[in-house]
Parts: sequence; structure tokens; C-alpha cells
Amino acid sequence: MNFSKENNIVYGKMAVTIKDVAKKAGVNASTVSRVIKDSSEISDKTKTKVRKAMTELGYTRNAAAQILASGKTNTIGVVFPPVVDKSSQPFFMKILTSINETAKKFNVSIAIATGHTHHELKKQVRLLYSERRVDGFIVLYAGKSDSIREYLMSNKIPFVLVGTPSEQQNEITHIDNDNKLLGREAVQHLAKLGHKNISFVTDTTEGEVFEERYQGFVEEMSRQGLTRSLVKFDSYFSIGQETALVVIDDVLSLKVLESLLEHGYRVPDDVSLITYNNSIFGTIIHPFLTTFDINVARLGAASVEKFLNLLNEKPDYHEKTVIPFELILRESTRARI
Repeated sequence: MNFSKENNIVYGKMAVTIKDVAKKAGVNASTVSRVIKDSSEISDKTKTKVRKAMTELGYTRNAAAQILASGKTNTIGVVFPPVVDKSSQPFFMKILTSINETAKKFNVSIAIATGHTHHELKKQVRLLYSERRVDGFIVLYAGKSDSIREYLMSNKIPFVLVGTPSEQQNEITHIDNDNKLLGREAVQHLAKLGHKNISFVTDTTEGEVFEERYQGFVEEMSRQGLTRSLVKFDSYFSIGQETALVVIDDVLSLKVLESLLEHGYRVPDDVSLITYNNSIFGTIIHPFLTTFDINVARLGAASVEKFLNLLNEKPDYHEKTVIPFELILRESTRARI
């Protein structure tokens, strides 16, 4: 069977087309198309009449015909970073859930692209796009340019980044929090509690999240004339005169808490701790973590909305969307006595 540029199905021995529905409902074919898309421009009365005609004729949308007609698959590829253990980072599952739920609201599907290396990941991305399985991508990591982003840009494939790219920011639509402000506000909160010797603890010094949060931390520490240091968390982790720690994320905070306990420190009695992401790990053990909720659900929803906007309306206009955050006060910080 050859598909025409209209949505159709085989009904008996004949295909029911949009024109057939339009004739039965007494409207134009363009009106039927808008009813299928649930356009707000069409009255409820007309929608009811058209949908009744569709039901009586047995008309349903045919996905293959729809792709031929519009040139779109109505599927977004979601690209995970090339790391081995993604399950240890609740951020990815939480944002994927939000992306999937938002996509459903727009009658869009998602397809996952993942790999242990950049080479594997790029192969997956190229396959998804070359076989017309997706219209473009939401990439769940940013930072320095890599081969996947270079491929997308050089081939003018629509994509949105979650995070802030280190390069070509004006040419890439991206969604992020203000990570520098997150770094500054952590210091401000601890300083209000009377802490003057504060360290920033991280298990990585790569990526835009670390760079921006640490930069904000350094700027605010300098502005307030406080004593600061950067501590890389590893098997030799220890602290000196610090009375408070800013930890890069909730997952690392659990390891930091365990290490502090082993060294005889109590949180928050001896050392206050503030962290980021407000994941489920923040309330697994005591003390519950004082943390910044970066609104992962909104990051995911905005990435879908911006991608569809980029795909359908403004393919040559790129922007940064900043998602607000909130400080969640719990048990791991206290005033310095």
C-alpha cells in the first residue's frame, strides 16, 4: 500500500482520508487537521462534530503517513552522558521522568541514546537521526564541546542542552540553573550562621557545574573576607580547621558524612554541611541534608518545551533559560557557637 500525504488507514478495501472525514462532518480538510492537533482555534462544537465523523468512518491516524506528510517523527532523542553508572545519579532518572511526562502532554515520544564512551554514544545518536527515528535531541550534559555536539551542530540537527556549554553559548539553546549564584548563596547561608572557615568539597574538577558553583563559592568567600579551600574527595579525605563544608551534590555528601563520622566529627555539631540537588539521598540517613532544590522537574519540562519551540517555530533563534532554585533547610547546618 502506498501512503499519500494524508493521514489514512485501510477501511474495508478503501482508505479513509481526512477529506472523507471533512465531507461527512461538513467542514474543510484543514479544519479536520486542526481538530486532530486539538487546536484551540477550533470550537468545541466543531471538534465534537469532526470526532463523531472520524469514529463513524473508522478513521485513525496512521503514524507512517503522518511522518510522510509532516516530515516529523514526533519523537525526541534523549542523550545521556557517556558514564558507566548512571543509576547512582538520581538526577538522570528524575529528569528523564519529567521529560517523558511533558512529552506525553504534547503527544510526543522519547528515545534514549546512551553509551559507555563518546564513540558508542555518537554511533547511537547518528543511527537514531539517520534512520529518521527522532526529530532531534535533548542532551543531558553540557560543558566543553564534544564529538556528539559537534556532529549535531555541523549537521544542523535541532537539539537542546541541559546545562551551560563552555563554548558557543549564543548558538545553542540551553536550560540551566544559575550555578554561580548557587555557589554564592551556599556561602551566604553559612556565613549568616557564623561560619568563617569553609571548604568546597568535590570529587571532580571537570564540567561546568563544578566550575560555576566553585567560582560562585570563591567570589562570595572573597567578598566576605572568609577563609576558603578546595578539597578533593578521595580515600585520603580529611579536613582541618573548617567549621562548614559546601559539597558538590547530595550523592557525594553521603560519602562525606560517612568519612567525617569515621574521623570523629559530628554533623552539624562539629561541622555544618550544605549541598545541592535535593535528591532522595537527602533524607535517607540523619542528619537530613540542608540542600538546594534545583527543580529538576522544571529543567526536564523546559527542555521539551524549548525543543519543540526550536523545532516548530524558531529554528535559528537560541536562548538560555534559567530555572530558579530553593534552599531546603534541614539538619546538617547549624549556627556556629
